[in-house]
Amino acid sequence: MSSFADEIIATSTEFEDSAILELKNSRGNTVDISIVRIWLSGENEFKSFKTEQGWMGKKQLNGVIEFRSQNEVTPGQNVKFGIKTTEKNPTINWKAIDKNGNVIKSASITSTISEIENDTLVVKDLESIGINEDSSFRLIPERPSSGSDFRVIGKNFVPGQELDFYIGNNFDQEIKANSNGEILFTSKTSKNSDDERVEFILRDFAGNEKIISLRIVEAENRDIVELTKLSIGNTPKEVKLGQTITLSGMATSGSTLTITSKQPNGDILDIQTIRVNSDGRWTIEQLISPETGLGQVAIEVSDGKTKILRNLEVISPALINLYTAQTMYQPGDIIQIVGKAIPEQDMSIILEDSIGAEIYSRSISVGDAGNVDFTIELSRNSVEGTYTLYLFQGLEEGITLFGVGQEPESILILKSSKLNYKSNEDVKIIIQSIANAQISLILIDSADREILSDTINLGPDGREVYKIDSGGMSSGAFTMNAKRGESTGEVTFTVGFTSGSGAITIQTTKDEYKQNEQVLILGNTGSINVLLDIIITDPSGEIIKRVETFSDKFGVFKIDNFRIPADAEMGLWTVSGKSGGNFKDTEFVVIGESSELIVKLDKTEYTTTEIITITGSGTRSGSTVTFKIFDENGLKVDELNINAKGNGYFSTIWKLPDNSILGTYEIIVDDGIRNTSVQFTLN
Repeated sequence: MSSFADEIIATSTEFEDSAILELKNSRGNTVDISIVRIWLSGENEFKSFKTEQGWMGKKQLNGVIEFRSQNEVTPGQNVKFGIKTTEKNPTINWKAIDKNGNVIKSASITSTISEIENDTLVVKDLESIGINEDSSFRLIPERPSSGSDFRVIGKNFVPGQELDFYIGNNFDQEIKANSNGEILFTSKTSKNSDDERVEFILRDFAGNEKIISLRIVEAENRDIVELTKLSIGNTPKEVKLGQTITLSGMATSGSTLTITSKQPNGDILDIQTIRVNSDGRWTIEQLISPETGLGQVAIEVSDGKTKILRNLEVISPALINLYTAQTMYQPGDIIQIVGKAIPEQDMSIILEDSIGAEIYSRSISVGDAGNVDFTIELSRNSVEGTYTLYLFQGLEEGITLFGVGQEPESILILKSSKLNYKSNEDVKIIIQSIANAQISLILIDSADREILSDTINLGPDGREVYKIDSGGMSSGAFTMNAKRGESTGEVTFTVGFTSGSGAITIQTTKDEYKQNEQVLILGNTGSINVLLDIIITDPSGEIIKRVETFSDKFGVFKIDNFRIPADAEMGLWTVSGKSGGNFKDTEFVVIGESSELIVKLDKTEYTTTEIITITGSGTRSGSTVTFKIFDENGLKVDELNINAKGNGYFSTIWKLPDNSILGTYEIIVDDGIRNTSVQFTLN
């Protein structure tokens, strides 16, 4: 309903839990509205309010809200106020006052319910609450002088909401809280001849306010200090997530600095302040939050007049940080991989294609600087999709993604903290994907029965350690399946398994392999559900791969994720299976792509009492291999003849005669078509 008078017309419209009070100054009126006061009848209370631009509202302790404006409502104009109340259909008491404090009109009005869509647009604006109880701000310096610049820093505001900043009753500027609810901006006080108290006000669109009241003094009344040019010392070019760095420099003694971390687009990540020591030195510890994200971050140091900007490259805290020169390649391209790794420690590399097949593996040496730079040539028949490069140095692991024929897609990686868990021990599954991803999980047993299902959200770093209480799980093998959109992943672990397998049988599906060829290892154990270690060694006895595995409910085990490295040593390789006190070996031969005849000795230096082991490959199938040994003077010392195996591999031993002279010896090997030689020293 409406209340009419010659001077003022009032209308109140209700929509849901909000009401809009409109006051119209009649055209024939002769006075302007400067102040409006409103209060509610009964037990009803205000929850929040909103004003039009140019008006300021303040809720008093007696429940009255007083609105003031620099722009008076002249005859023929109107003004609207939005309110939210604890009870619907409020009775609003209002009073319109001129600039001299004279009451123009006072009355009450009850709201009418409206279904007009235009009203809802105004009411929705009332939701723009940017200030809560914990919101706070301060000025830097704490007491700015008349006509001087100052900074405003605040926290715990509603993220993303806009706020109005007033100095006294004068609107200064509109600012916006960042994603962390922080604000940082610069303003300036007006020049005053008399020291006076001024209110600095932050107000949201719902009418909530935070106020600082200070007495502003003239600049000449303040202490004069010697100015020092703002400076900052050396800063690192790269920092790791979660790392704390020390920033230090010089500035005017007693002044306050703001240290702001920003993303490249200007979004504020963090704001800190520090007061400069009396000697003009300042220092502060700056944490690179784990939520920062990888990439460039700017650190800005400001004293209110001067700003210094330093850029940092935020990298992963992992010890292995490698990346490809491009994110996408085509079949047949050469991929360049560069980055940092653990210094002076060899790195094993495994490349899997988009269907999870291991297509490349090798080992590289890392120098004392930790720099890594190598290439991989893709086959022209490479399948398209996202490829995963796994990197291993001791217990450390790294992962790098790139796309073939397309940009790489985010992947989902699951890894158990270990293969086997004791009963009543927590199972820990490490899950890795993109930041804040939602992951669906299903756990099944060896009979494909669902044990549990769950949905989780990953943290800002894209990682989560998911724990499962194994107390209610029987002894057996279990598989955790994870899904996020089109990405899937799985990991298998066991509960309650032990070693001690009984008799072990183990074999490879072929007797010989070429470099970079996939190897399938199959075997059985006398007992079921037991743990095994599979160790693969090259001809020099170096362990190339160690795999923890288990035999299933049928006593069967297999290893299908091993590929002969591209730079593998040719010769006789050994696969050893061990479980408790049980063990078994099998062998296979690695041959080269060419028909080159190769011969190797177990050492390069010997004494007269030692036995020399001679091995090699590349001979004609089943051919007779002749060994002729010559001393330092070119005299033939001995001659041996053996038959090579069907795969071209040969091996024999030879003992030096007791009267052999010291010096350099040569062994010439001949299979009837090709020959080669190798030397050793007799000391």
